[in-house]
Amino acid sequence: MNPYRNLLTSCSAVLALGGLLLLSGCSAPEEPESGQQAESADPESGEAESSDGEVNGSPRLIAAAQAGLERASSFGFTEAGFVSAEVAESYRDLLEGNSLAGEDPDVEVTPASCADPLAAVDFSPLLLGQDTVRADFFAESFSGAGSVELAELADEQDAEQVQVHRDNVRQLLETCADTEFTLDGIDYALSITEPETESSPEQTISYSWKRTGEGTTFAQILFTQVKDDIIMVSFTGGEEAASAEFTSIAEAISAETAAALEETP
Repeated sequence: MNPYRNLLTSCSAVLALGGLLLLSGCSAPEEPESGQQAESADPESGEAESSDGEVNGSPRLIAAAQAGLERASSFGFTEAGFVSAEVAESYRDLLEGNSLAGEDPDVEVTPASCADPLAAVDFSPLLLGQDTVRADFFAESFSGAGSVELAELADEQDAEQVQVHRDNVRQLLETCADTEFTLDGIDYALSITEPETESSPEQTISYSWKRTGEGTTFAQILFTQVKDDIIMVSFTGGEEAASAEFTSIAEAISAETAAALEETP
């Protein structure tokens, strides 16, 4: 298993589940056609839809994600869809069955000390507990995709996974802001920065990155913990994805989602 590779084999699957993976060969994603992993839906309809069957997640998390999608629609992200239970379970099985951390002889990372945290930083709340949900959203004006993922921590092991992820992000921000790596004979340069946010650092950690190699891809991730709930809002695609404007959008979506979770404890 190559920890630096996207675990899914196509760029359309990357968009639906792993579009934010740092060490992946896919360039900025395009909006999927209807009938792919995330089917178009009306964020304001109150209906959770997936083209692949039953939506993954409890009614509480689905309702909170729907609130986040409604907030996203106010910024022009009017096309949205939920990941199905079947797809989420397949992705979870892939991640749980293979370590995302560790060295790989086929990947050269400079500086070498950044190899492990860089391989391990790709993380999804879908890995946590039994109650998780993900929805993706799109806008005609943005060449990329956004997503909101939710999870309720089930036990101490989940809490430890979250802390390890936060530690990996912090290490990258503090000591690995600029790295280079070679994958499949292609040289990439990666820059990681910490956006300015209004969120409490005790609750939230955020980072954005720019990767150049075969094309240029930008991304931004806002990872928030509120009590036993995890909220991750992400963007990946064109340059706007890593902008201050999208930081504000991510915080607004996260706040709306958190408020919905508080209403139904």
